[in-house]
Amino acid sequence: MLNQRSVAAFALACLIFVVVALGLRMVELFGSPVPPFAASSSRALSGSFEPPAIDSSFFPSANRRTAASLPSGKTEPPAAATTGATPVAASTMAVPMVAPVNQADAVTAEAYLVGDVQTGKIYLEKNGDMVLPVASMSKLITAIAATDRYSPTTTIEITAPETQVPPDGSNLKAGESFTVSELLYPLLMDSSNVAAEALASSTGRIDFLEAMSSYAWEIGMPHAFFADPTGLSDRNAGTAVDFFALARYLYLDRPDILAITRTVRASVATTTSHNAHEFVNIHPFVNDKRFLGGKTGHTVAALDTMLTIMNIAGHPIAIIILRSYGERARDTSLLIDRVSTMLSAGG
Repeated sequence: MLNQRSVAAFALACLIFVVVALGLRMVELFGSPVPPFAASSSRALSGSFEPPAIDSSFFPSANRRTAASLPSGKTEPPAAATTGATPVAASTMAVPMVAPVNQADAVTAEAYLVGDVQTGKIYLEKNGDMVLPVASMSKLITAIAATDRYSPTTTIEITAPETQVPPDGSNLKAGESFTVSELLYPLLMDSSNVAAEALASSTGRIDFLEAMSSYAWEIGMPHAFFADPTGLSDRNAGTAVDFFALARYLYLDRPDILAITRTVRASVATTTSHNAHEFVNIHPFVNDKRFLGGKTGHTVAALDTMLTIMNIAGHPIAIIILRSYGERARDTSLLIDRVSTMLSAGG
């Protein structure tokens, strides 16, 4: 009996040894199983929000609103001079995506996508799932977050730290105060970094940045992430597919924001809160009668980026350009020509 018990004890000890050894080997091969967001319980702010690298398996899924339930039309921008673009009737009917078309051509962009924002049909695509810096296209998400967090009439004062960013044509100064509705114009037309920082910092910069990434995921941009509200950070990134989802959301659910992006000029008069300012749209297609809206971007890392929505043969077509080598307008024109030919042929 004693021998049997000894043998059983020895066998159990061997089994425990094997299990422990296997576990140690797994940790050695694959690293700590702790999710990246659990590795640290605190985040320090040092000019920008820099959390650990995003892992798509840990995106929040509980208690999240769908994009359709996000506030729609919270701000009603005043009528401003536009290009005379002809609106295309919107439809929320889901249409299956067609197989993307990859072509070798003269387009310099490392990634691009051309698709119908009404139906979701993709006509042309190159490296659509490649995660790349997006530069000031980030400000479209800044606008979405701002209009959800603030009333259009909320007053925001520009502070000195918020002006310590690359300048732009809006010439906003420390000490001036604007309503949220007013700040959307320099943000989306002049691509004002000052306006972006003021909107993000008014009630807590870290919370605002977390909201930006959360809204992006809700909209259907699983690879998008925003480390600052301006796009100056190289960590502001996403894919062409992500920004096509954003283009669809803006067209179908946020015409108020899209309308500002196609406004040619807007101005605010001198008041006791601020000086007079004129805002001029820098999108290269803003004077094209087919232009429905969009946003440009540029940094050293991102090169040229651009989101453009055009009315092409009665179809609202989005052209997303990432990392174009100084040729975003030319790249977009080439893709417009190509999709125009496809639509003319009944594509």
